[in-house]
Amino acid sequence: MGDADGDGLLDGWERNGYNADGYGDIEVDLPAMGAEADHKDIFVELDWERGHEPTRAGIQAMKKAFAAAPPDAGSTASSRRADNGGFGVNAPPNPDGVPGINLHVDTGDLVDPMGREGGTVGTCSDGLDNGGDGLKDGNDPTCNRHGPPPGVPVDYLDASVENPQPTNCTDGMDNDRDGITDEADPDCLVGDDLGGGGDLLTRGACGLDAAFYATKASKFNGNRRKLFHYGQLLELPGAATCPDQVGGQGELGGNDFAVFSPDAGTIMHELGHNLNLREAGHEDGPLCKPNYVSVLNYDHQTGIPRVGGGVILDYSPPRTTDGDRGHAPLPDLRENALTEPTVLDATDSVNRFQFTNRKGMKVPNDLNTSPDWDGDGDTTGPVLPTNINDAGRRGPRECANSSTNEPMGGSDDWTSVSLPFRQFGESADAAINRETADVPTYSELLAMHEEANTTDVGVTVTDNPDPVAAGRDIVYTAVVTNHGFRPAAAVTLVDTLPSQVSYVSDDAACHASGATVTCGVGDLLPGASRTVTITAHVPADLVYNAGGPVALTNRAVVDNLMGPDPVADNDTAATDTRVVAVADLAVTSFAPTTPPTQVLIGQTLDVRLHGTVANNGPSSPMDAALATAATADPGSTVVPSSSTRTISALATGTPQSFDGVFTIGCSQPGFHTYRFTASITPARPDDTDPVEANNHRPAEFTLDCVVPVAINIKPGANPNSVNIPADTVPVGVLTTRAGEYALPLDFNATTIQPLTVRFGPRTAVYGGTGGSTEAHNRGHIENVVERTTTPVERVRDGDLDMMLHFASATSGLQRPDTEACAKGSFTDGATGRTFRFFGCDAIRVVQS
Repeated sequence: MGDADGDGLLDGWERNGYNADGYGDIEVDLPAMGAEADHKDIFVELDWERGHEPTRAGIQAMKKAFAAAPPDAGSTASSRRADNGGFGVNAPPNPDGVPGINLHVDTGDLVDPMGREGGTVGTCSDGLDNGGDGLKDGNDPTCNRHGPPPGVPVDYLDASVENPQPTNCTDGMDNDRDGITDEADPDCLVGDDLGGGGDLLTRGACGLDAAFYATKASKFNGNRRKLFHYGQLLELPGAATCPDQVGGQGELGGNDFAVFSPDAGTIMHELGHNLNLREAGHEDGPLCKPNYVSVLNYDHQTGIPRVGGGVILDYSPPRTTDGDRGHAPLPDLRENALTEPTVLDATDSVNRFQFTNRKGMKVPNDLNTSPDWDGDGDTTGPVLPTNINDAGRRGPRECANSSTNEPMGGSDDWTSVSLPFRQFGESADAAINRETADVPTYSELLAMHEEANTTDVGVTVTDNPDPVAAGRDIVYTAVVTNHGFRPAAAVTLVDTLPSQVSYVSDDAACHASGATVTCGVGDLLPGASRTVTITAHVPADLVYNAGGPVALTNRAVVDNLMGPDPVADNDTAATDTRVVAVADLAVTSFAPTTPPTQVLIGQTLDVRLHGTVANNGPSSPMDAALATAATADPGSTVVPSSSTRTISALATGTPQSFDGVFTIGCSQPGFHTYRFTASITPARPDDTDPVEANNHRPAEFTLDCVVPVAINIKPGANPNSVNIPADTVPVGVLTTRAGEYALPLDFNATTIQPLTVRFGPRTAVYGGTGGSTEAHNRGHIENVVERTTTPVERVRDGDLDMMLHFASATSGLQRPDTEACAKGSFTDGATGRTFRFFGCDAIRVVQS
């Protein structure tokens, strides 16, 4: 009966089942258990003590490792000889042409407490943020979980689950609609339910001893002895019972193993011994060789560290990406002939090895980069003899040595595995080839993990700008640096923004929740730094509401989830930022509402100017001080010359208006210009305005200062009756001295330009071009009879006045009118300039 795939299970057994006693009944139904005659299979049964149950993630990680076994797995197994003289058995490639080995792990109906129907495995290594918390893979604490014991970090496996949800394996529902419910669903099971596997009620085994085999005899179905590997997961009794404290023990070429560490790496380590692998690969020593990257190496017993965090379970050479592996055997090393730089495997950018540097410290190192053998901070120059496979400061103790001249050869595990084990011998009550080296205990593994992942990560944080204007963004720049000499595989930055600001963005795919921004910085090699920028927005009203500048404090904390940090002082950094109010205040309009065009000398006018002010931000609102200033040409007046008011809470998008009333007058004839300016500035002393150009807005108008004069309508008559439309009305414009008739200026009526004069109602002639013009197209200079009031008399004062005549029909006067006025121009004798005059007299209108 042949074995086409070379897995030690005869083809007939894998097709038809195994008949242990030869009487025709099938005792072990291998095909029902998933065996295939054309594809390699390994069957393992596990029993456990309470509290030492295997995990689904661990078993799945082992299955992934074997499923990815290279096509030539087992092809050179016969080159390795067991201690009892038996040799491994070569295996050909799988006849079905598909690489890999199907690993079947019988854990019975054991349900994983975190199992989920329809749940996926390996989400800690898929590059996705499965929990939606901004953290993925190694930077998610649910992957880099802690314990047992509490607080102790545990590397995640490539089958571990990120942000696992509560189990649904006990709800009585078919959650993934595959027709299988709860513990019957393989998604809920730790391993495979092949009819074996379960709790062990007896205790006390120290390894592959009599207690182990006594328990095996009661738990393990003897019909499986030629088919299955058998392992027990146990609690190691104390030194009084077990003087030799070990983490596990396996047969070197065989089918039995015991595991005392609660990790799948030690299970696969001991199973590797059953497959005829050694702790040093193809040889018994030296141990802890840097150029042997396998779970058989004590330095990698819990898994081969990956760049970016986590571990994989694998033999040498470890897989890199799907379908690819690194090289094995790796180059030989000799401790007294080390060189820098030396790269062990330039093709492997995802896995790490470990070595002990000249300072006696265990250091993980990327396989595709040169190690710093002597720990001097660089990877160039000569290297003194260095004990690169020593135990380091925290173990493993089995690797402790003082040699500095050992040669170390690499090894290829996968081509050397021997899947058949019957040729090594088998005993029902004792191990044939018991492992004798002291496998690290769980406490040793934890200490080793701590040393390998201890490094000093630090953070600095700066702000820009400082000070920052309320209403603007502020950028925080955190620089995370690995100051240590070991990689920091899972660095996380937690930045706590000031409570007053709001998160805007970042450049590192961070996750913001309120004021907390969590960023997965990832893997940092020794001396490497990574910069993370976080942008936050400062509320526009922060300073206004606070009554003055505000101090913000941003705090950044960095943590390496993979291990301890010996220097706590630089794990936290903070920066303070002063927030000030800065706003572009502007006077957007300022003009007289109805600018006057003229005023009588000696009289005043109130002029209203209306304006608007605006806040163009960024800070809003802001109290502002609005100042107005007014000036006028010589010979004219304006009051007030200045004023100040407060514009409260001027906000962006909500302009405010203001008005100013000014009283103007003049003392000299002619056109005069009145000039005004509205200016706005921040009212609070710490507030600023960066744009001065629009803080001021001018306004002006020019008006004519008109000389008031005395006129006599129908000189000598009383009352001054005007017959409309028949009358041609004589009007005398009098020459007067300042003070005469209470007039402010001297006036020489003989300089009047008669053809400019208009006569009619006040509104028609003062503000416009109404009224009638001189009827004779000329004026008459004469000494006009004047009426005085004190005493009441009619006199001729000897002055030469101007007599003019106007048609009443076109004057615009009407019966209700009791006043008529004349307005026109005159020539100033001193300057030759032309000015305007205006005067009125009482009338009584009659109509014919």
